[in-house]
Amino acid sequence: FRRVSPPFFFRFLHLPLFLRLLLLTLLIIGLARPQKGKERVWGFSRGVAIEMVVDRSGSMAAEMEYGGKRLNKLEVVKKVFKEFVLGNGRGLKGRPNDLIGIVDFARYAETISPLVLDHEILLQFLKDIHIVKIRSEDGTAIGDALALAAARLQTAGEEEKKMSANPNGPKPFRIKSKVIILLTDGVQNAGERSPLEAAALAKKWGIKVDTIGFGGKGGGATIRTPF
Repeated sequence: FRRVSPPFFFRFLHLPLFLRLLLLTLLIIGLARPQKGKERVWGFSRGVAIEMVVDRSGSMAAEMEYGGKRLNKLEVVKKVFKEFVLGNGRGLKGRPNDLIGIVDFARYAETISPLVLDHEILLQFLKDIHIVKIRSEDGTAIGDALALAAARLQTAGEEEKKMSANPNGPKPFRIKSKVIILLTDGVQNAGERSPLEAAALAKKWGIKVDTIGFGGKGGGATIRTPF
């Protein structure tokens, strides 16, 4: 028997056990889901808190000329919004150091995005803003939208003060000023508060309000209809 050499496949008797162990190892690694990613670290702690207030009422479906193209007003708002936040390589450098949130409105005002530093997420929220389609929800409640945006900025300021009062807590983002930018094409025709009442509230809380009006040359615009 000693002179009889073992068959060639005897050398692989342990191969099934090895393959089982290898498979088990790969399953464990797969369940653990190791990932290689990128982490964004902000090296600043001061900036402006900005609420962008976007009109999505039915009149924003009217077309206007912008950048050599015919676009509806809401599409133009989104382009201007994106250039303001990220920059356009020309005159606008973007707002990388600032907290930015979104409030949209038609007949009713709604917070779409809280104040965030991650502006890529902010632009994802912007894509979800569409012109109102339900007639009962159409309107232009500018005053309510301004008041909601002012309240959001005031709350952010109060939270910053609370965090600053705790020496053992995380270092807060310092808000050096608060601004509302209103993007609209119309005048108030709905809502409980007037724009002047909302502006007075913003002034009381130290919030500046800037307005950008959207429309065609001379205030004209084209609305597509079946006729």
